[in-house]
Amino acid sequence: MHRHAVIFLFLVILSGMARPVAAQSIALSNLVVDNQEGRIKVRFGVDIKDMDAVRDALAEDQSLLLDCRATLSLKREYAWNHEVAKAELKSTLSAAPGGGSYDIVLPAKRQERYRGRNASLVMKEAWSELAMDLGAWNMLSRGNGYALVLEIRLLRQNVPTWVKGTLFFWNFDAVPAGRYQLDFAY
Repeated sequence: MHRHAVIFLFLVILSGMARPVAAQSIALSNLVVDNQEGRIKVRFGVDIKDMDAVRDALAEDQSLLLDCRATLSLKREYAWNHEVAKAELKSTLSAAPGGGSYDIVLPAKRQERYRGRNASLVMKEAWSELAMDLGAWNMLSRGNGYALVLEIRLLRQNVPTWVKGTLFFWNFDAVPAGRYQLDFAY
């Protein structure tokens, strides 16, 4: 009986982490794929619409990770698309103990930091103009169609490993993930 009570209490606590699915919690802006100095560059902006979920996660002393994954594929008509390149960009969002100040770190050659008292404004300043390098432009062949898939997640970072392993079916995203696709011809 005691064991079942502990499991029930654990599930009740975790149910507080669950958020209702909202339409487009992560919005994408200005998605562009272009050639910059012989490199395939993906430029975009991220806007988190569900600020209540972000504040709730940060209030629980959570650090959040913005995880952006881009995959560029050659489009095929009668087979699966062929992956040409992929890249990943990660950025952390954390709150100072006791609230009051928010901090975002962007990975770059130099660690860019954004700090402020308003989480929404700090996120807009840091994440409104992001860029990823997918490799050399000469990987692309003229006359072909390509698909760029961009997956964006805002993950809770401080979830213990044993919880993730035990509840492998549970989604630990702070807000529902976004998946976007841009088809283009070169």
